[in-house]
Amino acid sequence: MQHTIKYFFSFIFLCVTFLNSVASVSKADSLYSGGRYFEASIEYERQIFYAKSNDCLHYFQFKKGLCYKQLKDFDKAIDAFQTIYFTNFNDSLYQQVCYQQSLCYYLQGEPAKALWKIDEYSHRSSDSTSYQVFMPIRLFSLNDTRQWQEAKKCFIQYVKMQNFSPEKEMEVLEIVNSLYSKKNIPKIKSAEAAEDWSRFIPGAGQMYAGETTEGIVNLLINSSILAFAGYQLYAHYYITGYLVGLGFFNKTYHGGMKRAGTLASQKNKERLINYNKKINSVLQDNFNF
Repeated sequence: MQHTIKYFFSFIFLCVTFLNSVASVSKADSLYSGGRYFEASIEYERQIFYAKSNDCLHYFQFKKGLCYKQLKDFDKAIDAFQTIYFTNFNDSLYQQVCYQQSLCYYLQGEPAKALWKIDEYSHRSSDSTSYQVFMPIRLFSLNDTRQWQEAKKCFIQYVKMQNFSPEKEMEVLEIVNSLYSKKNIPKIKSAEAAEDWSRFIPGAGQMYAGETTEGIVNLLINSSILAFAGYQLYAHYYITGYLVGLGFFNKTYHGGMKRAGTLASQKNKERLINYNKKINSVLQDNFNF
């Protein structure tokens, strides 16, 4: 009788533990489905601590990473995905982890790391068909790193992976060839060149970056200040000429150089964003994307 009671209480304890665990997982998934990603991440963290198997551990780590991705905290999301250790690279979860990690790198503005993660997956996994899901991220990352020829090859490869009719495939390939023609590829300006232009001619760097009006204004301001300093020195007002005129000119001159470099970088970013929007439009119109 005593052994029976002990067994009975042990059974109740195990059942309660199991039910509490199931309830916690259900709660975490429910919070995630409801868009309460921060609360869900805490619940998944608790499940990571109590995980009884590697499969459960990997699942909870993956879901925790997804929570941080939804919160746009890409650093924490990447860290969460990196804690998942795989011995079987053909595991279906491995593909999802690599995909989410490469996506987070891209969304964080690190396209080179996104490409590195995609290449790592392609070398480790023997499932070549699953590689297709990475193609859009790879395409955008190649564009952002200005590897135009590689990006074009990637796009063509992605088109050929689809079950298009010969006519449809030819139509999409013509669009791809047009997008990557010399006249349509974004004209990238060098930030260093913009600064150099402004170093020799104030305002020329802004004009080179595409802001002609701002460049002319900058040239007029610098010319006016320099003329004022010259006049003050000519009139023997040396303190005013040196301290006020040349001192102010030094600030506007060097400030204009930095501004020219910043403008060139901003314009490059805008051009790439607009170009990727065109790519995205083609993907949405012709692919299940």
